[in-house]
Amino acid sequence: MNRLVWLLFFLVPILAQGRLEAGAYLQGGVHPTLEAALALEEGEVLLRLQPGRGALGYLGSLALGPLGFLAYGVQGEVGEGGVGLALFLEGGAGPLALEGRLSYRPQGALPLFPEEGLYGRLFFRYRLGPREVVGLLLERGRAEATYALREGATYTLGVGAEGPPYLVLGLRGEVGEGGEVLDLALRLGGLNRLEGGLYLGQASLLFILSHPPAGSLTLWLGDLGLEAGFRQAPYAWVRYAWRWP
Repeated sequence: MNRLVWLLFFLVPILAQGRLEAGAYLQGGVHPTLEAALALEEGEVLLRLQPGRGALGYLGSLALGPLGFLAYGVQGEVGEGGVGLALFLEGGAGPLALEGRLSYRPQGALPLFPEEGLYGRLFFRYRLGPREVVGLLLERGRAEATYALREGATYTLGVGAEGPPYLVLGLRGEVGEGGEVLDLALRLGGLNRLEGGLYLGQASLLFILSHPPAGSLTLWLGDLGLEAGFRQAPYAWVRYAWRWP
């Protein structure tokens, strides 16, 4: 598997007509990572590789005219621990939108394949009016309901439960005069986590802080991504993305 990953680092830029993201994940050693997409007329073929595990998938979409849209995908995996499968679904009709994922992986593998076992995620969003949106998130072991109001900036209030209940507070809006956007989400109670993003055109800064102590800091400068944090142990991840029209 290691030799295959390194070989594709050189072959995929020549063969792919779409996008490629190659990097190195540092945690107990240096592990190459690769994600590539080959564009087709009605979708794209996806390839994800890292030492010990690989995946091949397909993403497609259907235009439903005035009824809305539907996007779908499937991903098959092989590697240490056995085979895995993931299904994706996204759609919208009028004021209603949904996103869903259902997957099974016998063994998690950081960084590209983090979830282990049976994993499901479903997110509903309903627009009450031009400025109001309600959302419902159902994820393995967690449920969360939110209400968002846009008054210049977007303010979010919600409640969730991951064992004990927790409160959700969110803020998203422009800062400065150059169209920069700040996005913050704070969860307090049974789940304690602060997530944020600062988007500056060609650059972005993302962070996650949680208790018990864990977190990450990610900086994207154009197509170059630099990430460092603590996830089971300290780690760093360097990535670069190429895109072809």
